[in-house]
Amino acid sequence: MKPRKYGWADKAAPYKSWRYQWNVSGVHDVDQIEWRGDYPVALLELTTHRHINLKVKDKVAHRLWYQFSGKKLRHVAEALGVPFYIVLTTFNSEEISVCHQTSPHSEWVDMSRDVYRHWLSSLEPLPSTKKINATKVMNSQ
Repeated sequence: MKPRKYGWADKAAPYKSWRYQWNVSGVHDVDQIEWRGDYPVALLELTTHRHINLKVKDKVAHRLWYQFSGKKLRHVAEALGVPFYIVLTTFNSEEISVCHQTSPHSEWVDMSRDVYRHWLSSLEPLPSTKKINATKVMNSQ
């Protein structure tokens, strides 16, 4: 990945703050979509906490299962034909826990940074994703 000229500042923060105040339907950002070539392989919701423990994991999972943001993110993942993962890290990203959220009680997997990198790098497009993508390309011509 190329170094960013201006760091990791979210230059869209003022717009997001302004847009979230509107009383029109809803809005939610997508943290990351992981790609392999032309194919999406996963939608990731990134969240951080001072400590990672069962209580924190339960709160995050509950919020993302029952509240607007998680419901809409799962909808986007389904439309893309990819799994929805919650990635919970400590503020320094030294501790990482991942949940493939398919129910309110989906399991969390704790990973070291190396294991997480290997896992994320190993994700491949699902056959259904390739089929959907091929159909869209063929129908757009």
